[in-house]
Amino acid sequence: MFSPRLALLTFVAAAALAGCGGSRPTAEPVALGPDGTPIVASWSADTLTLRAFDEAYVAADGAIVDSTQTPLARRLDFLERYVDFRLKVLAAREAGYADDSAYVAEVAEYRDQLAGPYFTDRRVLDAIIADLYAKQAERIAVSHILFLMSPAERDTAAVYARATSLRDSIEAGLISFADAAAQYSEDPSAAENQGDIGWISGGRTVLAFEDAAYTTPVGEVSEPVRTRFGIHLVHPTAREADRPAISARHILISTSEEVSADSAEAVIASLRERVLAGEDFGDLAREYSDDPGSGSRGGDLGEFTRGRMVPPFEEAAFALATVGDVSQPVASRFGSHLIQLTGVAERPSFEEAYTNLRTLALRLPRTAVRRQAVGREYIAEVGGTYDEALVREAIDQYPADSVQQYVQSVGFGEYNDRTFATIGDSSYVLRDLALPLARQRYGPHPAGEMIEAIRAYVDEKAVEMALARLEDRDPEFARVFRSYADGVLLFRIAEDSVWTPAREDTDGLRAYFDARPGQFRWPERRRAVAFRAPSDSLLRAVAADLDAGMTPQAALAARQDLVDDDRLRLDTVYVADSTGSALDAVLSLRVGDRSEVILERAQRVLYVLEAIEPPRDKTFQEARAELITGYQDQVESEWEARLRARYDARTYPSRIPATSSVSLPEAEGPATVLSDGAR
Repeated sequence: MFSPRLALLTFVAAAALAGCGGSRPTAEPVALGPDGTPIVASWSADTLTLRAFDEAYVAADGAIVDSTQTPLARRLDFLERYVDFRLKVLAAREAGYADDSAYVAEVAEYRDQLAGPYFTDRRVLDAIIADLYAKQAERIAVSHILFLMSPAERDTAAVYARATSLRDSIEAGLISFADAAAQYSEDPSAAENQGDIGWISGGRTVLAFEDAAYTTPVGEVSEPVRTRFGIHLVHPTAREADRPAISARHILISTSEEVSADSAEAVIASLRERVLAGEDFGDLAREYSDDPGSGSRGGDLGEFTRGRMVPPFEEAAFALATVGDVSQPVASRFGSHLIQLTGVAERPSFEEAYTNLRTLALRLPRTAVRRQAVGREYIAEVGGTYDEALVREAIDQYPADSVQQYVQSVGFGEYNDRTFATIGDSSYVLRDLALPLARQRYGPHPAGEMIEAIRAYVDEKAVEMALARLEDRDPEFARVFRSYADGVLLFRIAEDSVWTPAREDTDGLRAYFDARPGQFRWPERRRAVAFRAPSDSLLRAVAADLDAGMTPQAALAARQDLVDDDRLRLDTVYVADSTGSALDAVLSLRVGDRSEVILERAQRVLYVLEAIEPPRDKTFQEARAELITGYQDQVESEWEARLRARYDARTYPSRIPATSSVSLPEAEGPATVLSDGAR
């Protein structure tokens, strides 16, 4: 639910609360706030009570905890940071940041993002998630026959009768399902695939179709099933346990003008025999595979789920039963493959799968039904009406096949100003619908679909009203939304008041640098040059020239054509200590020595140690990144001091106990609506 922008804003808020700041304790008689707890800070006309402080401390969720501090010290430190945070937000509001159109748009977008699924009932959502988890243990191969009809069609008896009659014929053996699909299905693809739509699992199709597939025994035909696409006969043809993910490696022989599909398959077949005879699959992949991504890794493709690979490759890979099994040659559009299964992932527990399943559930239409229910619950709460008879009358005045064109050009004519719905004190006339209805796309039954769209319009208006009152109705929503909005303000004012000015203040940075001689230093470092190229053979040739006495620069100059084509590059690198990467090879070299050719990500690299540089002070330019960070901290501390003086901010640390003195609600478990990062 949250974007990288939110993660950054969360970090900004945490950094603001973890930054520098000084206590200004004031010994005064204890005053109580309106909630009956002591006032622990004050500024301008505002106060912070102990209860509000504890709630903010809990909401920080350990993001600023310093494990070296005592619990009381952490709470006192948080008091100072939190007051600074509130003052910065106050300054931003007074400076007009909250009125900026970009800010308003960003916060409104986030509110919609947060509020959209907020009313999704936990009980309903968890039932959907549990159903998805159970179904995803298996996958089902399924075929279907489709009879098209409008989702809002009033008379469906004739269509059901046709579907039932055809089902009876199939079950009596008068016609096969495949032939029936090819002759009678209104799915455009049925003539070609005889109704076969392949494998499905939980969450892959609309709910009614999915339920029919999972509840109908393999080989049988379901009763007619209604979905928004029409009426279906569902025919499961196979059912098997589903693997969540596998690991595999492969060898690819690509087809081309020079290499035919038969030739590629013959090479793969010969390599398969060598693997079965005991040769190492990885060695053969490194030598023969045409896959540039995996060949150098012994053909390793890592772990993947269904839907990641091309269909013939996926089917062959997931059909392998035991780790170590090798496939027959597999043809794809890339060429011919040999696949070896290297691992099978265990199915995650319900708790482990919960977050991903919840994300899936919130995207599915079956969960949108809950949103519709929210709108109707709100209408029932505040009072409202919906005149479906009037809606049908207004639409039936136009020819069914051209109703959209009429609505687009003249609206609803004499019905334009008729009220068709009310929600609380708000009323809606048909004129309100002309533009949104005209912009939609409709299927073969536009009149019926338009009636359905009008009902959805009313439900959505009710949802919007319910969401608009969320801050009043739900304190937790109000807290989460306010935290984000304040975080955006903090980000914007800090960028203008601290980060950008400090970064661009060259004189200030120079003064900060000059005042700290010896603080910015390089340790002893090894200076090396790195040859980088896509292939081993190229760097082995460079290594031979170096061993013959050529300098790195001369070896590079001798291959200027490769440099121009960006197939060979020479960089200078510095290494002070282990990095856990290919660079560590430099640490064992003597001056003038070279490393072996090493794999570095998708390239090869060869290092030559040029010198060992002793420790020294950094120049101003070399230290600039560190200087900016340190100078920004200084500028921010000075800004915080000015804000405290401007708003006469005072804190009362003696009123803060080591533990919370108020009873706060415990956070709910992983099934809460806001569990996926909102806190």
